[in-house]
Amino acid sequence: MGLIEDRLGEAAETAYSQPIPKSLGARIRFLLKQEHGVSRAEAARAVGEKIGKSQRTVERYRDDKIKTATGDTPAIVEAEVKKLWQPIVKANKLKAAITTGGIKVDVRGKFGFKSPKGTTNDPRYRRLTRRLDAATAAALFEAKASGASEEDLAQIVADGLRDDYFTDGGSRATSLQNVELTGIDHIRFSIT
Repeated sequence: MGLIEDRLGEAAETAYSQPIPKSLGARIRFLLKQEHGVSRAEAARAVGEKIGKSQRTVERYRDDKIKTATGDTPAIVEAEVKKLWQPIVKANKLKAAITTGGIKVDVRGKFGFKSPKGTTNDPRYRRLTRRLDAATAAALFEAKASGASEEDLAQIVADGLRDDYFTDGGSRATSLQNVELTGIDHIRFSIT
């Protein structure tokens, strides 16, 4: 794996920031909701098997009739919730990044571009921290999933930075074309 691919993976893995439900009842209700396609009693029975409690005890937790659990039960419930909670939150954040929110990038590398004669287009190192739009984020994750090379991923980042930073969405430097990003010595992505 290359640097950009590794950093995209890190961003995807750390994409969650919502805490799990705090109360025992809320955690049990979350676990019960994850038991799709079964009756309430079957869901309570299934959750009870996972946490080592009876169906009736799970129902009491759900209804907040028992507000605290004893022994290892709180830790077991928390572990079960975390197993299911983070993938859901992470998937929602990734979906938001590639559909509406975009992805933040902090990169230091050598930028160069083709532009009209008489302008300063020599490649030089820059450090930029910008938000890439949703289309660029989607292109990055699609390219990563299809096994694109580091150069291809760098070009997607460069094109996104061209549109956001250099041309400001087409409002300036419209003749700027073919931005090139090489010599990356630092890059971080964050999905917020």
